[in-house]
Amino acid sequence: MSFATNYVSVDNPNIPIVSASQNATIPLGKFLPTPKEGEEYFDGPVSMMKTYDMYLPNFSLRLFEGKIIDNAVFTNQQGAGIDLLGSCLFIKGNVMSMLPGQTEGPRSTNLSQNFKFDPNNEFIHTCEANTDLHFIHLSYTADYFLQFLPDEQWADTLKTRISKKERIIGSRFPTLTLVQEQALKNILNCPMEGKLGQMMIETSLIQIILIQMHTLFYKEEAFKHPVANRRDIEIIQQLKEHLTLTFLEDHCLSTLAKQFGTNTNKLMNLFKKIFGKSIFEFIGELRMDHAMQLLREDGLMVTEVARTVGYKNPNHFSCAFKRRFGVSPSELK
Repeated sequence: MSFATNYVSVDNPNIPIVSASQNATIPLGKFLPTPKEGEEYFDGPVSMMKTYDMYLPNFSLRLFEGKIIDNAVFTNQQGAGIDLLGSCLFIKGNVMSMLPGQTEGPRSTNLSQNFKFDPNNEFIHTCEANTDLHFIHLSYTADYFLQFLPDEQWADTLKTRISKKERIIGSRFPTLTLVQEQALKNILNCPMEGKLGQMMIETSLIQIILIQMHTLFYKEEAFKHPVANRRDIEIIQQLKEHLTLTFLEDHCLSTLAKQFGTNTNKLMNLFKKIFGKSIFEFIGELRMDHAMQLLREDGLMVTEVARTVGYKNPNHFSCAFKRRFGVSPSELK
């Protein structure tokens, strides 16, 4: 697929963190329409999109809401704010993130999230025509972010990669937790104003980011210590990407091993070492995340959702769902 011919280019810069001198002139903690020059991203009439910006002492936010009309590829064309770290929170929308030359990458779904550090301005993000989008992009500095990371091996690896300016992106878009959803509501509809409102929004953002780090990196052995050579890690990463796209299909270890050019024991052991969970535990988590989306967004019955994600017995599904999310699926109806 040629992005040059089939996709319209969209400039998507990171918005800056305001300086202390700017704090007195920019209203903090309020979503304001993006300045006119900030909305002129598009090379053509590709969207019906409204954007709003919010500034805080330690964060900047951009809220996107509307529809992408044509196939679009989002890039940071001027390299604005590439030293900033970013988190995306998707309320609605399907966007795929990847490097130039790749044809697949992690893809957002409704109520999903990811983290990105792109110091060399390499990532591109594609969106198909007629896609409804509603998401928030958070920007924050490395110095501010690093103070919240614990003294643990996975966090030390993250700190090292950031200090070396190595690109980082989550290998998937995990579902927002119920706690994160509540924090997001506090941001979008903060019940307080003034300094207290700013503090509530910032603490909600910190809560979202900490859960995001735990979800994306805490259990991934690749962020703890080297466990395999580069080639083996590439194979397991490719397997993970494949499973992320095909988790509703029936999978057989022998078939997967043959597809990825290795044997079943090596495939199982490497996956467990790198990601801290078995292949089928990973598939189960993806299916539960999908079940959560179907229940909250599509309004399907519990029995329908159970069948969709591979459970013949709805009671077994309900037990697995509650182990994953702490609530039964019937409580979400």
